[in-house]
Amino acid sequence: MTVSLTVIEQQIDYPEPVDRIMNLPDPDMNQTTPRHTSIKVYMLGCVDFDSLLALQERALQEIRQQDTDQATLFVCEHPPIITVGREGSHAQLVDSSQEFKASQLDVRWVNRGGGALLHAPGQLAVYPLLPLRQIGLGMDDFQNGLVQSLLQMSAELGIEAERHPDSADIFGRCGQFAFLGAAIKSWISYYGLYINVSPDMKLQRLIDANQHDHRLTSLSATLTREASMSSVRESIVRNLVQQFGYQRTHIFTRHPLLQRVKKKVYVHP
Repeated sequence: MTVSLTVIEQQIDYPEPVDRIMNLPDPDMNQTTPRHTSIKVYMLGCVDFDSLLALQERALQEIRQQDTDQATLFVCEHPPIITVGREGSHAQLVDSSQEFKASQLDVRWVNRGGGALLHAPGQLAVYPLLPLRQIGLGMDDFQNGLVQSLLQMSAELGIEAERHPDSADIFGRCGQFAFLGAAIKSWISYYGLYINVSPDMKLQRLIDANQHDHRLTSLSATLTREASMSSVRESIVRNLVQQFGYQRTHIFTRHPLLQRVKKKVYVHP
């Protein structure tokens, strides 16, 4: 069988982070959303899944120890990998174990909501770590905040989107393009949401990620043109920050604990 080689350079470096304040509207004294202090946003490139998980665990411990309303948000893409959440099953992997081995695709069973997902470049992964108790949010409030941020982002892109009535996933006229897969530990959120901006949708044949009989799609397919990753990234970050009421947003383009590597991933054409 013919195998193509994709070389992915992960965005994991050492340079000093760029710290700046995102331009947000001045707080409206009449608004109902309470305003919190600051959120650190790490705009990373393509980061190994296990490395990002380690960063989340470290940030979660820091948030727990500081006992304030300061939050952290990681935004990145991942090299090809399959993760299966708490609601997933072996049935979603559609008997592809041999193909996973041939393609050198790892499968991770993880402690997040949702089922099986295939992550790859072109899919935006967004991980908000919020101290829910300190900012006065329950689990339903947190999930609704994620959904509303996705719907507002979609509207800004000119996409009519809806929340699936049986889940928190988001779909448009061409099918489902966004997935929620969050978790909460010690009343701090982690994991989060995934947006198919412009991934190689052929890889999706390896898993059955669609649990609600909706076609899986991407923003590019829905728009019938190439969706801008930078525009999607800016929009979802801005909407999350506003939705959860943070006043000051510090943007970092690197994380000092990451290092640059190259990883070869074999994928069947």
